[in-house]
This record gives sequence, C-alpha cells and structure tokens, in this order.
Amino acid sequence: MSTTAIWVSDLSTSRHIFHNYHFCRGNSNKRKSRFGLVVKGSGAYIYLNKRLKVSEGDVIFIPENIYCYSEWHGAPDIEVVYLSCFMHYENFKYAPQIIAADESLKTAILQIANLLGGGQLDILEAYSRFYKLLGAVIVKMKQGDFAFDKTLQTAIEYLTGHWNTAFSVADLAKACCVSESTVYHLFQKELGQTPVNFLNSIRINVAIEQLENTNQSISAISELVGFRSENHFRRVFCDLTGTTPLKYRKAR
Repeated sequence: MSTTAIWVSDLSTSRHIFHNYHFCRGNSNKRKSRFGLVVKGSGAYIYLNKRLKVSEGDVIFIPENIYCYSEWHGAPDIEVVYLSCFMHYENFKYAPQIIAADESLKTAILQIANLLGGGQLDILEAYSRFYKLLGAVIVKMKQGDFAFDKTLQTAIEYLTGHWNTAFSVADLAKACCVSESTVYHLFQKELGQTPVNFLNSIRINVAIEQLENTNQSISAISELVGFRSENHFRRVFCDLTGTTPLKYRKAR
C-alpha cells in the first residue's frame, strides 16, 4: 500500500431495520463511502454489472463513487448498521466487497456507531476509533479497477427515478439510447431478471412502506405503486416477500 495520507470527513452512522423484505432504491454518486455490519438478515448489493451477496455477520464496504442499490430478506428481521464518511485518498480504488472480520472488529463498528450518537467528546472518540478500524481493515481490502456497463447504469438510474410513472420497455430503451432487446439482454445477463421484475421490486418496497406507516387500503396502495390490477399486486407481493399484503400488515 502507498504511504500517501488518507483522511476522512463527515463521519456519521445509520441503522436500517426492516421486516421480511426490503428493496433499497440506491444512492447518488455523491453519497458517502460506507462500512456496514449485517446484524440480521441477508441480501445483495447490485452495482454496475455486479452482484455482491451478503449474509448475517458480514462486514461490507460500499464506495461513494458508484451507483449501488440493494435487496434484503429477513426471517423475519433485517438490520444493518453503517459507518459512513467521505474518504480522501489519492487513487482510492476499492470496489464493494466483504471484509474479513473477527468479532472484535464487528464490536468496534457498533461501539463507534453508539459514540456518534453522543456529545462532542464522544464524537472525537468515535473518529479516533474509526481511524484505528480503518487501519485494521484497509490492509485486508482488495484494491483494483473494475469495469461496468454504462447502459445498464443508465437503465437502473432511470427505473429508480421513474418507478411511479407509466412504464414501458420502449421508454426505458429510449432513455438508454439502445434497442429494447439490448435492455432485456443486459438485465437478464447482469442481474438475472427482467426490467419489469426490477421495477416491481421497487414498487413492492414502496408498498411495504405504506403498509407499515399508513392505514390505506390494499386496493389504494396497489394503485399508488403503479399496479393496474389488485390481484396482480398481490401475486407480485407474495412472490417477493413470501406473504400477502394483508398478512404482512397484520404481522407488524
């Protein structure tokens, strides 16, 4: 590793808790780098043309310079704790990855997260411990360039930004300046699903948020998230979560 200085800014923490299933629509290119601990559940980070599968107990790194979304499953709970920051380092080229971690490293992540919720002295202590953590993990991380398909990137960003509008593969292909068959091929080859299945994952996640936080009827939620048929909404919801919308709401 080079001796070039590395420093971080705007260190913060977040704790994401979900039930049964969650689809995260992704981050902008300006979002912070994240070190995360999967406390409960399992999932996959999908970025560019790659998929990183993670399980309970994994420590992961997600850099700030790529668009990344994730899909989670719990039995029934999902919990992920992140330490996020802007990293300043010449040629910092690390792809999303799982970092080999023992129990002391996992404990350190949780302790830093707790300190960041405290006062000024606690936050200073959090920074001190984070630099120690960074020194321990960066020697374990794999560095290198990675290729990606810009058309797929554009398609993902289009769908995550237009999930609640009328959709057609023709519109998606036009936004990507390619043919419909090219769009289908990219999604099947790189993500193992169709553009419609990807879009449905986003819509079901929004439906889950509505089920958890509002008293709207199943029919109203179905229409809100873009399904023309309530029966179709129920089928897709069950396929992705393993239960019906009504049973999901009652279980909360």
